[in-house]
Amino acid sequence: MRHEKPPFSIRPRASGGPPGYGQTLSLEPSKSAVIVVDMQRFFVEAVPFEAMRRVVPSIARVLGAARAAGITVVHVKTEFRADMADAGRPGSRTRQMMESAGGGLTQGGPGAEIASALAPAPFDLVVVKKCFSGFAATDLHDVLTQHRIETLLFAGGTTTVCVESTLRDGMFLGYNAVLLSDCTADISPALQESALRRVDMFFGWVCDSTDLLAWLGDVRLPAHSSGDR
Repeated sequence: MRHEKPPFSIRPRASGGPPGYGQTLSLEPSKSAVIVVDMQRFFVEAVPFEAMRRVVPSIARVLGAARAAGITVVHVKTEFRADMADAGRPGSRTRQMMESAGGGLTQGGPGAEIASALAPAPFDLVVVKKCFSGFAATDLHDVLTQHRIETLLFAGGTTTVCVESTLRDGMFLGYNAVLLSDCTADISPALQESALRRVDMFFGWVCDSTDLLAWLGDVRLPAHSSGDR
């Protein structure tokens, strides 16, 4: 039988802000999902994305605790056909950005694999995307709806690009979005901090995983129950 406890509360980081700012979010495990964005070998092993490699241990700790607490885990990954025909219109900004991977995100290739330390567990979900947002032309919204998810906890990278794009689209679809500050990363500290400030002010909530892990440590479900929703 599930051990119930008060919801985890997340408050805005700063005081003041636009209308609607300043409300506290209460997280309920059964209605929450961790969304891990693009933690693939191509990114965590490439020099420009070194910061993404550094957050792997933090993400791994969150995933372990989340699974034990019955929180849905969704891995959103980017991959393309070898001919890049599914990477957007030729000549478009989207296609240019995706082609910059130089084949590193080819479907079935080693670069497209999720980092081994974060490999999906049997009851995790995996969604494949073709552009920055995990919601664009994917079944992510349908998957989350089927699992009755209301709150999304974001991890992965890069924060200003694929994480923020997915987070914003999620917010527009009615989800509450939480950016895990020490489980996301960008190519520079300045870009990371700018994303944290934007999300906190306009699009959701920002939370360090330390307090979340302490709270999740007391939430446990029977084995495999997280897959029986």
